[in-house]
Amino acid sequence: MRLRGCLNRGHNSEISWRRLFVGRDGVRAGWRASLFMLAMVAQLLLLAIVLHEVFRNMAPHGLQSGLTPLVVGLSELGLLLPVYGASALMAFLEDTRLTAYGLMDPKKLTRLGAGFAAGLAALTALMLALRAGGFATEQAGGLSLTGDIGYALKWLCVSLLVGLAEEFALRGYLLSALRRGLGFWGAAGLTSLLFGVLHGMNPGETPLGLIDTMGAGLLFCLFVYFTGSLWFAIGFHGAWDYAENFLFGTADSGTHCVGALLISAPRGNLYLSGGNAGPEGSLFCTAILLLVTLLACSAKREKAADF
Repeated sequence: MRLRGCLNRGHNSEISWRRLFVGRDGVRAGWRASLFMLAMVAQLLLLAIVLHEVFRNMAPHGLQSGLTPLVVGLSELGLLLPVYGASALMAFLEDTRLTAYGLMDPKKLTRLGAGFAAGLAALTALMLALRAGGFATEQAGGLSLTGDIGYALKWLCVSLLVGLAEEFALRGYLLSALRRGLGFWGAAGLTSLLFGVLHGMNPGETPLGLIDTMGAGLLFCLFVYFTGSLWFAIGFHGAWDYAENFLFGTADSGTHCVGALLISAPRGNLYLSGGNAGPEGSLFCTAILLLVTLLACSAKREKAADF
């Protein structure tokens, strides 16, 4: 049996159990998504052994006072590599290019930059709103000029890696496969729910923070729908994390990062300040996400690519 493209071979079988797995257009969407997840989890388990040893040795220096760029970078690389491997496998079985899953875009650098600028603007607007309302305090991070520049570059690289790894994992092949059976918005809803569930494993997450996280997932899907690729969403996601981790030094689902330009702390009402969850657990964040959604919908739309 020729494996390349085997998932695309349809079958009009009268046997009921076979129709459960294969339709006229090939293997059904749910089974494609399940195979992708299985391949990714298998690779994650293999990498987990190595990463466990690395983190165990680094824990006394890298985790007690906050997450370092190296720790976060290794963690995200540990996600990106299995996602890349699983996506490459599915591209082979579907007889297509890996870039077909949201990475093929002649304007990728422009969209990446535009997304990054939009993400910075959104998080900055959120922090200004919290500061104006008296729900956040800020102080200098206390680093030297050399330290600030060094951490600025490190967190920039790591934040873009976060955006690439998480967007490709949830809105790359997975979104592409699920939309075959659920339609785009059904797939968007399911992947955004998964986005929230995964963030629910973070130690300081709150119910409102999870709702905002799922809302952010839907917003990223909207970016994909309008642009036809992942690059704007990658830029936005990376910039949001960069502003949290470095520029404003906020909590992120209960965790803090080393080397922030400013150090921000919540003050007052939990639902307005975000509490230990950080600004993502605030009603102000909900408002900002809705505002960005409205701006995206009102902006000039480009026909989404059929990826």
